[in-house]
Amino acid sequence: MAKIKESLKITGEILSRVNYFAVFLITSFAGFFIFYKLTLWTVTDNSLEFFVMMSGVNFTLLSLISLGIIALLFGVFLSMFAYKIKTAKKASKGSGFFGAIGLITGGLAAGCPTCGAILFSLIGAPLALMILPFKGLELKILSIVLLLLSNYFLAKSLAESETCEIKK
Repeated sequence: MAKIKESLKITGEILSRVNYFAVFLITSFAGFFIFYKLTLWTVTDNSLEFFVMMSGVNFTLLSLISLGIIALLFGVFLSMFAYKIKTAKKASKGSGFFGAIGLITGGLAAGCPTCGAILFSLIGAPLALMILPFKGLELKILSIVLLLLSNYFLAKSLAESETCEIKK
């Protein structure tokens, strides 16, 4: 538990800097916009209203909230990763892997289960979300878990780095 608190403290210290907070905001907004567009890509008229009619209000809310969380977590990851690169520290092996897999999983889960997910259609399975019990929400949860792990490992590696001192 102490390591988690230390990781959160380091994350907060990095995000308290204006330039890294800007990276976080820009990445998060851009990520959510891209996920939102991917979700409505195959829906008639790219309409959120049609998406709600086909998928239901609860699914739509859970889907958009989870995509927002994924975008925020990726923004945090990218900010910390930029800090680590700028301070010339070797990136931890687990953090980049989990971050990339988390982002890819989130991208795959972005889509309309009944109309088809655009990224799954690139690999020949546009209705792949339909066969999942929760219509892709489980992929979004997996993406959130992977991004949380990625952020934790990255912050932990920053904390354990002998040369890393976050200057205020």
